Amino acid sequence: MNTLHRRDVLAGMGSIGLAGVSWPAMAQGTPTSGGTLTIGINDDTKTLDPTFSIQQAERQILHLLYNTLLTIDVDFSLKPELAKSWTVENDGKRYVFQLQDNVKFQDGTPFDAAAVKFNFERRLDEKIASPQRTQLAPIIDSVEVLSPLSFAINLKNPSPGLLAELADRVGFMISPTAAEKYGKDLGTNPVGTGAFKLKQWTQGTELTLERNPNYWESGKPYLDTIVFKANPNTAIGVQRLMVGEIDYIYGLQPDALRQLGDKPGIKTEKSKIGRWYTYEWQVDKPPFDNPKLRQAIAHAIDRDRLNQITMEGQATIANGPIPSGLWWSSPDNVVYPYDVEKAKKLLAEAGIAPGTEIPMWTTPTPVDRRLNQLVAEQLAAIGLKINIIPAAISDFYSRQVSRAINFSITNWTQRADPDGLLFILFHSKGFANVTGYNNPKVDELLASGRVTQDRERRKQIYAEIKDQIMRDLPYIPIFFAAEFAGYNSKLNGVVWMPDNHPRFRYAWKVK
Repeated sequence: MNTLHRRDVLAGMGSIGLAGVSWPAMAQGTPTSGGTLTIGINDDTKTLDPTFSIQQAERQILHLLYNTLLTIDVDFSLKPELAKSWTVENDGKRYVFQLQDNVKFQDGTPFDAAAVKFNFERRLDEKIASPQRTQLAPIIDSVEVLSPLSFAINLKNPSPGLLAELADRVGFMISPTAAEKYGKDLGTNPVGTGAFKLKQWTQGTELTLERNPNYWESGKPYLDTIVFKANPNTAIGVQRLMVGEIDYIYGLQPDALRQLGDKPGIKTEKSKIGRWYTYEWQVDKPPFDNPKLRQAIAHAIDRDRLNQITMEGQATIANGPIPSGLWWSSPDNVVYPYDVEKAKKLLAEAGIAPGTEIPMWTTPTPVDRRLNQLVAEQLAAIGLKINIIPAAISDFYSRQVSRAINFSITNWTQRADPDGLLFILFHSKGFANVTGYNNPKVDELLASGRVTQDRERRKQIYAEIKDQIMRDLPYIPIFFAAEFAGYNSKLNGVVWMPDNHPRFRYAWKVK
């Protein structure tokens, strides 16, 4: 039997990390207990049951209510959390985990291997219909309880990306007792092992968490209360920060920093990897099933100008969904330079008449609105009339998933393994594949990337995938955004991870 210890897993199977990049937590002095942290968010929270979570805003809240089996560090490396160690056996087809001792869910239910097995089987249950089932069902053969504090995941094939998934939504552990008690209502009655418990939630307005007095990590958390307040827009969020109504806001663009200026008592931090801004369309339906139309639009968009106007030139132009600096990064072999004449020629070849009207949906966020207005102007230069249709941010993504929206801006954050994002977006059966993209070659490469254990070979596979999807254009990449957080200078201990979601679990405030 081939057995590797955890340190060997990370070295031999491709430790998941960024090249020479470090994200220090903002921490000064000795943590002090007590107080309230108020966070401003663009709230699209629908559920607090991680089994069904798909919205962006939910993730930072879930990290407070729950723990994951593994966690990521500031360099995307994997670290213990509820699982304190793990080994890989059977040539990568079996993972064995040892769990932390004396951990309980917030309802008093013991956290043990049986609870882990319940969580996986719940996600794999076809009747439950978790969006994570499409990720897990092709990979997991069985979950086996070995002892009260150890379990094994038996895989159908080696899956080096699974460990990274255990540090994300798949790894959040819910109380089996609560799941049985609340059923579908668990989303409004969350029970995890986390540092905070839900106190009150007015959907779309405010969510309040309170300290879990029985949290399993001794002496933590430090704060008494964390409040999430919905911001109608970034400008209001920045104003609330300036007058002290909130302590932290992130996802700010460069122009917001001018509004903050050098105001005493406020600090800023820049994200190392901004969200991937891109346009998506349904390539299996008219008019975007016409590849020449997609190519024409790609050549008609001046991304440098979009960067200068919306990001003050501080974003990084994207030629695919993978930024530089990751171990799976690769050269940009397929690009669409700004070329109005070529765009017009392709539009004519596509059989699209000048003056053709095309709807485009937008959220009310300032950067989305600005980008859409600029893109509409640029597409008008090649003869397309873009009708911009506003939609509420609260249901924008759910409408994209249901394919009620076509041709819209979207953004995604990176995962700790390339499979985590690329499979869900580009595999024909990926749960976030809203474009209808279906390329058997890409499906085959994605499947191969899931089971290949050699990191250099995986890097080659994901380079091929990037090149192919750029040829097919289910998305038009724009840039990796320049994003900032603004926060009260008394706030410490927040870690803005490379997945672009800040962690507030061990935050504290200077008194």
